[in-house]
Amino acid sequence: MNKAKMITVALAAALSLAVPFDSGIVKMDLARPAFAGSKITAGQNIAQHSLPLLMTVRSYSDWEGPHEMLRAHWTDIHFYGKAKEADRNIAKALAEYSRKEQDAFGKSRKELFAGAREEWRQRMRGSDSVSPYYGPFWFNGDILVRRADGKAVSFLEDNGEYAGGFHGISHLAGKNFDARTGKELQLSDVFANRFAMAEALKKKLKADYPEASFMENGGAGLDDIIDKLVKEDTLAWTLEPEGVTFWFNPYLLGGTYAEETFVTTFYFNEEPELFKTNMDTGTPVWQGTKGYCMDLRSYTPLRLSGNSGNDKLCVAHENNRIRIEYKGQEYSNELTAVSIRPTLVVCSDGRRYLYVDYEQPASKFSAANYRLYVYDLNSKTPGLIGDYPMTRLASSLKDTGKRSWYVMSDPGDFYATATADSNIAPEKRLRCRVGKDGRPEVYDVEGAKG
Repeated sequence: MNKAKMITVALAAALSLAVPFDSGIVKMDLARPAFAGSKITAGQNIAQHSLPLLMTVRSYSDWEGPHEMLRAHWTDIHFYGKAKEADRNIAKALAEYSRKEQDAFGKSRKELFAGAREEWRQRMRGSDSVSPYYGPFWFNGDILVRRADGKAVSFLEDNGEYAGGFHGISHLAGKNFDARTGKELQLSDVFANRFAMAEALKKKLKADYPEASFMENGGAGLDDIIDKLVKEDTLAWTLEPEGVTFWFNPYLLGGTYAEETFVTTFYFNEEPELFKTNMDTGTPVWQGTKGYCMDLRSYTPLRLSGNSGNDKLCVAHENNRIRIEYKGQEYSNELTAVSIRPTLVVCSDGRRYLYVDYEQPASKFSAANYRLYVYDLNSKTPGLIGDYPMTRLASSLKDTGKRSWYVMSDPGDFYATATADSNIAPEKRLRCRVGKDGRPEVYDVEGAKG
């Protein structure tokens, strides 16, 4: 038996697992499909091919003597391997973005450390001007990739910061790039008329959040705020395969700390008159592929289509369980995890799944490990499909200061890593696709020949 066949047999044996809360058997199809060696999967538009991207999270802990002053991390985004000729411009744009983010984080880190040290000294002197409760300052800089194809790259900067007081603050910003030129996109590149878009945005926010605090006096305050944000071009927005999503910190709209992040989406098929269109086809210029994946923000409900009805999805990790709300129905299962990374998967035929990377904490008998949960979103109620010994973590678990993650943007072609409990070749890179039943199918293994 050659090496490739031996690896395939080992994978098949190791990755056949019992489904939690079910008596069935989860099996991963390791057969090499016909398109495994091709660069573009069947039915995929060459101009909108997926991009092989990595996100790298870099973590720091700054101390003064025995006391931790600052706990921080920031995230960059870049190509995995050498970019193809058609992708050189976007590769350069992402590299430049990451360089600027590194410089900005370095400056913020110094300022936060200085602030934390000064507060600590005041507390030791018994000053009444600082909170009596000690806790290190922190900064969390994360990226949620909403789109990554040959036409556009879009992601949400999800940043949080604590610099004293009773709670931290959050900041949301969208980054949108033309993948062919590397140019950062403006609202005027996507919408036919940004002032018409602003009026539509006011109406949509009021319709989506009729009980929000910004609805006082008929939402007059909201109208002024939106006009100001549009004029200053400071709206947080992400360009997605099916439309554009706007993100608002509740403080920005005059809300309270207790209110949720306000999110609303314009879909290409719902309000096409708002968008710039192709002269020849009449379709929106920035419309993406039918099959795609996008990172989700935990605890933030999102409407998933321009169809009428309650087509919202919300994923939360709380009290040692994962909770999914979808189309008004709720599903939950036990999950002891340090953190989760939820990703919406939409196949080209319309099927929807939820892929959730989660980190299992270390215990007395085992080291920390990552795994993958897969959920079905095609029935009336969300349901668990299976639990798999693979993860999109691309770096070694031993390197806690730097964690790299494969970006999942195409259901037909994405990378994952075999985990330690797979009993085959831990940390081997796997090339996968979403199968007909939603389960991940491995069709290539790093190092396999023949």
